Amino acid sequence: MAKIETVGIVGFNVMGAAIGLNAATSGYRVIYKELNDELVKAMYDRWVKGALEKRVAKGKMTQEEMDTVAGRITGTADYKDLAPCDLIIEAAVEKMDLKIQVFKELDAACRPDTILASNTSTFLIEKLMEGVSNPGRTAGLHYFFPANVNRLVEVIRQKATSDETFDALMAFSEKNRKVAISVNDFPGFAINPVFISSYMVLNAFYGDKYNAATLDEISKQALGVRFGIMWVLNGSGLGTAYHAAASMNEYLADSDVGYPPVPVPLKTQFESGKPFDLDDGPILDDQAALDAVKEQLLGSIFTICTHLIEKNVVSLKDLELGIRTSLAWPKGPFTLMNEIGMDEAARLVKVAVENGLFKMPKTFAEGTPAAWDL
Repeated sequence: MAKIETVGIVGFNVMGAAIGLNAATSGYRVIYKELNDELVKAMYDRWVKGALEKRVAKGKMTQEEMDTVAGRITGTADYKDLAPCDLIIEAAVEKMDLKIQVFKELDAACRPDTILASNTSTFLIEKLMEGVSNPGRTAGLHYFFPANVNRLVEVIRQKATSDETFDALMAFSEKNRKVAISVNDFPGFAINPVFISSYMVLNAFYGDKYNAATLDEISKQALGVRFGIMWVLNGSGLGTAYHAAASMNEYLADSDVGYPPVPVPLKTQFESGKPFDLDDGPILDDQAALDAVKEQLLGSIFTICTHLIEKNVVSLKDLELGIRTSLAWPKGPFTLMNEIGMDEAARLVKVAVENGLFKMPKTFAEGTPAAWDL
C-alpha cells in the first residue's frame, strides 16, 4: 500500500484549510497551494494561526500542541513545491474547467506515483482526471462541511482507480479519525444525490402557502432530525446549493434515474443574497398540506437511495452509515422504509415518480418488494 506522509492541498480556504488542519493534527506534514504569496500568508494567518489560537483560547489544545501542528503546515504559490507530496487533495472552487487545469498542473509537477484526489461535490472523478497520466493513482476524497467537525469521508473509485490507491486513501481517512465509506464514481457520489434532491423538493413548495419555517419543520418531523433541511441549507450556503442542484439536474434529469427540476424559489433566494428566513411567520396548521410535502420528501429520498443501490454506487450498509454520519439523521433511509412498511414505502416512491421527480427504480417497478436486509 502506498505510504502517505506529506499531503498537499490545492485551494486553502474554508474547506481546504479544514482538511489541511485535520491532516496536520493527525501527524501529517501539509503543504498548501494558493494563487500568490499574499494569499499564502493571508490564508496561513487566518486558517492556521488564527484557527489554532481560538482552540488554545478555548482550552481545546495547549500552546505547545498548537506550535507542533502549525509547524507541520507550510504554503506555496508554486506547483513545483508540491513535488514532495505523497497525496494531493484538490479543494479549488467548484468549476470543472478550473479543476481539470489544476490536475494538469499537478501531473506535470509531481511524482508519477503521487495520489491525486478531488474534493469535488458533484463532478465525475473520471472527467476531472482525463488528462492525468497513470490514472490508477486518481480518486475522489469527498469531505463534508464543516470538514473539521463532520466525520464522514467518501472515498470514490473511478474505473481506473487502483486497489493500492483506494486502500491508501481508506487508511489515510481512518488515521484522520474519519468515518470512510466506499463509493463508485457517480454524479454527486452517494450522499449528495440524497441531500440535494431533498432540499430541491422542499424548495419547490416555498411561497405564499409554505414559508421556510414550515418547510423546515416538515423535514424535522419526517426525518426525526434536530436541525431541519432548510436550516442546514442556509448553513451550507445558497450559492453552493443552487449550483449543486443545477449540476445534479443536468447530469441526471434525462437519465434512467431522473432528478428534480431546479426550484425557482431556490434560484430567487440565492440571487437575493440572503438566506431563507426561518422566523418568517407561524408554521402552517394544515395537516393535509403538511402531509403533501412530507410524502414527496420521503418518496424522493426512498427513490434516489434505491437507485444508488441498484446502480452499485454504494452498498446499502455504507449508504445508511454515510447518511446518518454526514446528515445527522437518527435513522437511515432503508431503516425508515422498513419501519413504515414496504407497502407504504412503495406508495411514497410512486408519489415521487408520478410528480416527475425521478424515474421508477426496478426494485419498486413490479409492486411491493420485501423489506431491506439491514
